[in-house]
Amino acid sequence: MGAPVLTWIFRAVVALAVPGGAVAVLSLPVPAAARALVLAAGLVAVVAAAFRYVPAFDPLGRIRWRLPRRAASPRTCALTFDDGPSPSTGAVLDILSREGVPATFFVLGANAERHPEALRRMQVEGHAVGIHGMEHRKLSGADPGEVGRQIDGVLAVLGRLDVTPARLYRTPHGYKSAGVFAAARERHLTIWAWSRGVWDTAGPTPRVLMRRATRWARPGLVLLLHDGRGQEPAPDVSSMLAALPDIIRTLKSRGFTFGRLSDV
Repeated sequence: MGAPVLTWIFRAVVALAVPGGAVAVLSLPVPAAARALVLAAGLVAVVAAAFRYVPAFDPLGRIRWRLPRRAASPRTCALTFDDGPSPSTGAVLDILSREGVPATFFVLGANAERHPEALRRMQVEGHAVGIHGMEHRKLSGADPGEVGRQIDGVLAVLGRLDVTPARLYRTPHGYKSAGVFAAARERHLTIWAWSRGVWDTAGPTPRVLMRRATRWARPGLVLLLHDGRGQEPAPDVSSMLAALPDIIRTLKSRGFTFGRLSDV
C-alpha cells in the first residue's frame, strides 16, 4: 500500500508475466513431460527469487511481518525504524516521547558506535532495540558464517555500550538466504519483515509519506521507516521527521494503539 506508482507497475508486470510464461510453456510443441519439466523449473526459479528478495515471503512461514491477531486487538500497530542510529535519531525519539508511543529500532553496529548516546536513550525510554547488521550488507546469498558475523558484531557493540538487545532481527533490505535462518536460529532470534514500507529513503514529501503510511491501515500494521540510510554518517531524513507526527496522530485518530515487536 505504501509503494510508489512505478513500483506498483513493476509488480503488476511481474504478476502478469508469471502466468503468461506458464501459458507460453504449455503451448510449446514438445512432449507433455518436457513441458511439465520446464514449468516446474520455472516455478522453482520464481519461488527461489521471491525467497531471497521479497522480505515477507518464506515458504515455511518463518518470517513475521505483521502483528498476530491476538496482539492486534482492537487496533494495534507497530512503528519500526531501520539503519540508525544517526544524528537524526534524537529527533525521532523526541517525537515518540511527545506522542507517548513505543517503537522498535533495528540498528546497525557501525552506526551504534558513532551514536552511543542515542542507542542508550532508546533503551532508557522503553523502545525495543533489534539487530539489523554490523554493516548494511545485502545477505541474499550469504552463508551462516557471514550472517553470524553481522549479527555477532552488533551484539558485541551493544554489549560494550551496556544496551540489552531484543531478540529481533531484520536483514538489510529484507533480503535473505538459508544462512540467514540458520544464523538466526542458532542465536534464538526472531526474523521480522514489515507489512508496509513507504520508501522514505527516496525523499518523497511529508504529505506523500503520511498518505502512504496511513491509507487503508489495518490492525496488525508493521510500518517500516528509517532514522538512517545505510552507513551514511549524516543522512537526510527530514521528510520522514516532518511526516512522523502526522502519521502517529492520524493512526491514533483512527483508534490505533502502538506496540513493540518485542512484546509479540
